[in-house]
Amino acid sequence: MANTSSKKAYIATRVRNYLVAFTAILAVNFAIPRVMPGDPTTRFVGPGFTEAARQELLQEFGLNRPLWEQFLLYLANTLTGDFGVSFARYPTPVMDLIVERLPRTLYLMGASVTISVVIGIPLGAFAAWNFGEREDLFITQSSLFFRSIPTFWLAILLVFVFGYVIPIFPISGATGSATHTSFLAYFVDLTYHTVLPVVTMSAYFLAGYTFLMRGSLLDILPENYIKIAESKGLSERQVLFGHAVPPAFPPVLTQLGFQIGRLAGGAVLVETVFSYPGMGQLMFEAVLARDYPVIQATFFFLAVMVLGSMFLAEILYTIIDPRIGGGE
Repeated sequence: MANTSSKKAYIATRVRNYLVAFTAILAVNFAIPRVMPGDPTTRFVGPGFTEAARQELLQEFGLNRPLWEQFLLYLANTLTGDFGVSFARYPTPVMDLIVERLPRTLYLMGASVTISVVIGIPLGAFAAWNFGEREDLFITQSSLFFRSIPTFWLAILLVFVFGYVIPIFPISGATGSATHTSFLAYFVDLTYHTVLPVVTMSAYFLAGYTFLMRGSLLDILPENYIKIAESKGLSERQVLFGHAVPPAFPPVLTQLGFQIGRLAGGAVLVETVFSYPGMGQLMFEAVLARDYPVIQATFFFLAVMVLGSMFLAEILYTIIDPRIGGGE
């Protein structure tokens, strides 16, 4: 079991590693747009677009400077929260776009994670408790099916079924109106428009949590303290959720942190298919338009979200599990 000093040393090591990863993210974030073919001026090319006009536009955006100057300026601006203005939506500040889009993506990801965990963990527990029986077979086969479906394919299928065949849900946008009488009205409208995107993202991750909880419980159920709890005359529900699930939950907690990265990647595909105005669609549009500041800002925020969630999951796991931390 790890002592306090070893846990502190372990956490300090993790902090250092994540700082290194954050530094690498800054460098990659600067490089990615600049190694892409073309530049922001390609979207303006037309009969009246001369080389002189192109150079003037590059100078206005600061893209004709040496790379090292661009990098230093990029670092200074990023670390102070100044992401410049959007090339494609000039002169709209990038931060205005982030403030508008980020809450929608956070809501989409938060709803997807909540549904996946709330449904996936009990399903996995139920499957493990009925290991080898029809219930277990049905849950595992269904989970495998949804785990195998590409997210974008499921999104397109839901658009076709519930947007055209049975048109009961919106297939684009975040709200049906630009103005709402109250926050509650806005929230209800937003929730209605995010039903299909949330179902799409939840289906894949729900299956993952189901398998994870099932596998974790199968290692715990044969333990003696589970048999003792059964011998006390406790109900199956009390034994399962009162004694078996709690010690099986730490691996799920750790996986939750790492899944945020996949959620962020899935958000790009899902938001694009459903034309959902979040960070994913903003990044997709920025890539098509060679909008460097928006590409860098969206990638930066999504990467920080992923790093932060992974770091938090590791710290919580260190606190929950006394074996973690390098002790003897």
